[in-house]
Amino acid sequence: MPQNIDAQFARDFLSRLHEAVNAHDAAQVAALCCEDVIWDDPAASAPLRGRDAVCRFHQETMFRALPDVRIDMIDGPYLALDGKSISARLRISGTMTGPLDPPGFAPTGGPLVFETAEFSRFEGNLLSRHTVIVDMLGLARQIGAVPPAGGFGERVGLWGQHMAALLGRAGSNKR
Repeated sequence: MPQNIDAQFARDFLSRLHEAVNAHDAAQVAALCCEDVIWDDPAASAPLRGRDAVCRFHQETMFRALPDVRIDMIDGPYLALDGKSISARLRISGTMTGPLDPPGFAPTGGPLVFETAEFSRFEGNLLSRHTVIVDMLGLARQIGAVPPAGGFGERVGLWGQHMAALLGRAGSNKR
């Protein structure tokens, strides 16, 4: 592979990665990573370090929560100016029939559809760092962890947040 990645490599790599996820093949996802990869995903309690951690995360978290998960490219890939990184915008969909743990969300049995922005850095032809950004508020609303926008539950939550902020400001003024 050339020193700098190009558009063809980016398209081919993402195609292989997404095919592995769509086939629910955790071992193949991990095989696309460097041995010491860092995979930062908000569905994990901390950044994953190493292929084994990436494999376990996909087996025990992602494929357990969304056993029919599917990834589709919305936009990209985009090449970074450093010649070693790419980004893409993706749509992830599936049915939440298993728990999302951490943090411990119960399965809803319903469909989920959310978007991510993903940033990938390479050493050679393998992922050395992968960062996933998720619209967590939208996802939390879909699974019922946050009430729908504009409803009574949101107004109660906002009132509670205003009270907590007021108490926090009052406490900081005493110092």
